[in-house]
Amino acid sequence: MHQLATFAESASRRATALTAVFFTLLLLAGELSAAVIITDVKGVARLRRPNTVSWNEVPVNYVVNNGDEVKTDRSSRVTMSFDDGSKIELAPNSSYLLETSRKAESMMTLSFGKLKAWVTKASSRRFAVRTPTAVCSVRGTEFDVNVNGDGSTNVNLLSGLLGVQDNKGNEILLKPGESVDVDLRGISKPEGGEKKQTNSGDAERREIKREVGLEMNKEQILAAAAEEVKQALYQLGKVMTDVNGNRVRIEEYILRPAANQFKFVVLNERPDRFDYFFRTGTFNTALPDDISTALRQLPGCIGTACTFWLTGYQTAWSNTQDAVVENVSGGHLVDVNNNGVAGDDVTRAFDPGQNDFFTLPAGTPFFTTLFDTYDLKFNNVTHTSWVSGVGAYNPGGCGGGVGAACGGIQSMGDINGVGDQRTVTNVVNVLKAPNCTNLDNCTGNRDPGKFHDIVYRQNALGTIWDKFDNYIIDDNGEVSSHTDFAGVTNGADYKKRLLDFNYQQIITASEFGGRKIDLVFEPKILMQSGLIP
Repeated sequence: MHQLATFAESASRRATALTAVFFTLLLLAGELSAAVIITDVKGVARLRRPNTVSWNEVPVNYVVNNGDEVKTDRSSRVTMSFDDGSKIELAPNSSYLLETSRKAESMMTLSFGKLKAWVTKASSRRFAVRTPTAVCSVRGTEFDVNVNGDGSTNVNLLSGLLGVQDNKGNEILLKPGESVDVDLRGISKPEGGEKKQTNSGDAERREIKREVGLEMNKEQILAAAAEEVKQALYQLGKVMTDVNGNRVRIEEYILRPAANQFKFVVLNERPDRFDYFFRTGTFNTALPDDISTALRQLPGCIGTACTFWLTGYQTAWSNTQDAVVENVSGGHLVDVNNNGVAGDDVTRAFDPGQNDFFTLPAGTPFFTTLFDTYDLKFNNVTHTSWVSGVGAYNPGGCGGGVGAACGGIQSMGDINGVGDQRTVTNVVNVLKAPNCTNLDNCTGNRDPGKFHDIVYRQNALGTIWDKFDNYIIDDNGEVSSHTDFAGVTNGADYKKRLLDFNYQQIITASEFGGRKIDLVFEPKILMQSGLIP
């Protein structure tokens, strides 16, 4: 036993010395950031670097960089040490992001789970932990932070002083032994270290749905998203300015809710509104571990039949009061270039194997998904629907749904309309020049030379209508010019150029009572996952 103890002490000294060497080398190299090192890992934890999609096992002595994300599973813990002697311990089932670590400040985010922090009193930097509902800011203290499934935060102060701020800007200073709860309603009164009694509001939050869906308020959506994001395969977020000059926080993630399903979720939060979007797609078979393999086949397959295709999907756009809902079913593969239906041939398509678009010689087999039923509703009022007959139809053209040309998300399985034998109920139809009364209610390019396009549809009397205002903008809200994509000759260049821009869609309709649904998407996650091939 004495030999084992001596060996353990020796190993500990060697690890401490090695950690000191890492810090010294980084400082001598003139790093602007302050070093953060993973000094202990129990079980298996994973780390993802910025702008990457893969999660890799995290080793001891790994230097954590700004933007790195660390996740623990139900049986793992991670200890991270800072160069001033401070440290944090990440508990099981937790998600941590190091936003920045500099001489003056260390800022980090705990998306869910629990961490315990020891901030040395000798530290001269501000040490802050951000959660979905709170910001904890300290100098020289010991505390723990727990983020619950609904995004609410519980903070316990063990020693020192701790400032806790909610999302409304309210802030209190905790004293040793005190604890406080913070949720979307704000910050509670501190209590003397005793656990708060459960009230009816807590019970309601526990009953909140764990899946982002329709007919939910903002609090329910954020709580459900906090649950879903734990299983996210891809996750991105940022703050930018939209086309109207408003600051918007974007959160996007993709998960697999079932073996044969994917779900893409976008949350937009502005100071005065909240909008969200989701699409859930169901495939013909179970998806592979790397779902991008299946998602890249959604636009279709050249030469041979696809292995994966959608049998149906649901799409929803909402501002929590109004909703646009698209339901599609009966998906099946068809070689549209050899099905005997005139006018539905695909002459140019993307080849995932070569990561580029190619012109297809006549008769080249091209398999794509056709659907038997389609329904598009605005606040439960049908604007477009159809049921297929012998032939099938794939929504995508402006007369058949919200696809690439009509303001939907390109490469989400909606390509050019094909087939024609169907029973259609078009309550509204696309309105184009010269039949438009004004340019704001006219389908086409709104600002010459700019990526601002409108799709406007109405019935014969103009009493039922819908409008999709579509923009491509940069992070400052400036609308992209057509010249920004000049000279792009292949898919790789197109995707690289697209990373500099965002897609904003503003939806209005006769059923919305003057309100709008306003959503900004960042395309990077669509490329990472294969939704943009």
